[in-house]
Formats: sequence, C-alpha cells, structure tokens
Amino acid sequence: MIMTRSKTRACSNSRNQVERSEPLPFDLVIEILLRLPVKSIARFRIVSKLWESTLASPNFTESFFTISSSRPNLLFTCLKDGETFFFSSSSSPPPIAAKIHKSFPINCPSNIFRPVRGLVCGLNQRTSKGGTVTVPWICNPSTGQSLALPRVKTRRKGVISFFGYDPMDKHFKVLCMTLSYIGGPYTSQDHQVLTLETGKKRLSWRKIKCEMPHYPASVEQTKRYDGICINGVLYYLACITHGYFHDIACFDIRSEKFYYIKRADHGMDITLGAWFQSTLVNYKGKLAKLQPGFSSNVIYTSLQLWVLEDAEKHQWSSYIYVMPPPWRNISEENKLCFVGTTRSGEIVLSPNTIGDFFYLAYYKPERDTISIVGIKGMEAFKSHRVYTFLDHEEDVKLFSSVSNHRFVT
Repeated sequence: MIMTRSKTRACSNSRNQVERSEPLPFDLVIEILLRLPVKSIARFRIVSKLWESTLASPNFTESFFTISSSRPNLLFTCLKDGETFFFSSSSSPPPIAAKIHKSFPINCPSNIFRPVRGLVCGLNQRTSKGGTVTVPWICNPSTGQSLALPRVKTRRKGVISFFGYDPMDKHFKVLCMTLSYIGGPYTSQDHQVLTLETGKKRLSWRKIKCEMPHYPASVEQTKRYDGICINGVLYYLACITHGYFHDIACFDIRSEKFYYIKRADHGMDITLGAWFQSTLVNYKGKLAKLQPGFSSNVIYTSLQLWVLEDAEKHQWSSYIYVMPPPWRNISEENKLCFVGTTRSGEIVLSPNTIGDFFYLAYYKPERDTISIVGIKGMEAFKSHRVYTFLDHEEDVKLFSSVSNHRFVT
C-alpha cells in the first residue's frame, strides 16, 4: 500500500533532525478503508493492481458488508424518461434529505426487486422485429456499477423476475418466468435461473422444472410483483392454479425447488381488493404479511400482521393493531401503501407518488404512536411513482470477472 506517515528522528551526526516516511501498517490501512464511503472504495480500486486485489478480496468485502449491515439505509426508486433513478437516505438518525445516485436503464418499475445485499435487479424491455427483448440488469446504486445479464430466452412479453441470495453457497441468483394462458387459467412458464459467478467469463440461463402450477400476483396499488428473500428462500404472492387459491409461492434458491405456503384459514384475506394491497415483509427474520383493515367508508382503521411460524405446517400468528386517532387525517390525505417493517418491529407506510410533501409514516405497535418523517431531495420527480425499500445494505462487491459489466462513475 502506498500510504506513508512522517516521523522525526535524531541523526547520529551533527545534523539536527531529518524527516523520514514509513508505511502505515497494512492492518491499519484496511481499518481506515473500511470506514470510507462506498463510492470512495470504488474509485480507489483503480489506483493500482494491489489496491484492486485488496479491495475486491472476499475478506475485505465481507468485512465492509458486516459494518454496512449494522447501519442500513432507505432506498427509493423512481422511473423517469425510460430510466430508473435511485435515491438513498440514512435511516438513523431520522432521514431528512435523500441523495441521488446514477440512473440505470431499467424501464419496468413493476419488476424492480427489493435490494439483496446491496444489489438491485430490474428489467429492461424493448420491442424489435423479432418480438420483445427482455434484459435483466443487476445494479449497485451505491457504487454506480451495473451488469447487463444475457437476454431472457423467450418471445413472450410478460416476463417476471425475482432476485435472491443463498447464504450457504454464497450465490446470487435471478429467477425469471413468463405468463401463459393456454386453454385455462394463467400459469407461469419458461422457468429459468441465472447464477451470478465472478469466475465465469460468460453467464447463461438454465431452464428448470416447476411442478407447481401457479402465477405471480401483482399488488394492486403499486402494480409490483411482491417478493422478498429471507434466509435463502424467495417468497412471492401467487395464485396457485390447481386450487385457485391466493397463497404464497416459495423458491428455495439453493435446491431450485418450488413449493407453496397456504394462507391462514380465517382472516387472511383472499378477496382481490384486500389481498392485492397486502405486502410481504421480513418481520424480525420471519416471513410476514401486512394487510389493511377497512371501515364502511373504505378508510384504513386497523392493520393486521400475519407472521409465519411454521412453513411445513402452514401455521401463522395474527396481530391486529387499531390505528390511533391521528391516523384518519393521514390516510385521508394520501393513498398510502405498505413499505415494510423495521428491525425493531415498526410498521412503515408511505405515499406511492411524490407530491409537494413526501414522507414516511412509522407506526410503533408497542406504543401505539405514529410519527411522520419528511424526505427532501426528490422534488424534481414530483407526480412520479416512487417505491421505497427498507434495510438497504451497501456492498462493495463487484462482478469484475464478467466481460459484459460496466462501471459508472
């Protein structure tokens, strides 16, 4: 490492003092680098081959991620002029200003998957003479790096993608499927998986079998396909077509097998209006589902949280929270949608469109209180739809061995 510090020592001859430089200990340099912003780490990689190999080493990237995961950020996405713009803001102390990152060529906002270890997966679709071309993109909003994956091998327009991470084998995987309606209800077809591996010069899709007839269901208010990755399993809202139930489909990232979890028999809504406004969340490490309660004038009066206790037995626990009086004024002014739950168990909601005043609403069940946190910095995107993600963990991992990546500074 070319880092030095000055130190003064007495000379053995008659001269007074000379200044000489000694290199900083390697371990101390690493400790300094671990405390720098992600974009600084990305820039320092081009200093020399030694810096590049050090900052890209598994030990450094894992250490950086461990520190980053202890102070997660908020991440916002907004589609404008055919590209998706990312903003981030600190979640502690309360966020005030969001900083804008580079935009990426993602033009399908309904298929932007929640961040997974600092990375975001989205789709770019364009029409050509041969049909619709769908290209998934992996983006790192913090570093500005983006990776265009090989085009999905299908001519269908309805391509849906999900993104997850296997903590056992330490692999990122992208799951893609299409929708088909042939002589019956919709079903998912063309199930394909791509594994992100830095040692490969060329990435490719692999077709896998799905013996569970189903198709992913979109959330009505946000028009997104709601999915979440928890402990190596992808969960997403789906219609299980062999029973016509609105349940939760599961995809084990490591084994690449599909299965599903039944909804609770009583109280977990399956009607289109209530069900499709629900949201899957990570509640203290467990899969959970948030759904609203309604009054006669169709205004939220309560929230219900379903927590999965046993996936094999399809067992859920239910918690109902009657909203405090300030809630009526908040919900009447804007159409709010669920964002998720914080690590401490707060339920977070926000408007789905940027207005004159954009904010997040934090509900604390144990105190029965609501707090409003205003977010500034996105005024140029007024009237555009916005998606908010909690617990965005910055990562400096690069897929530098893949030939078709690009790095944006």
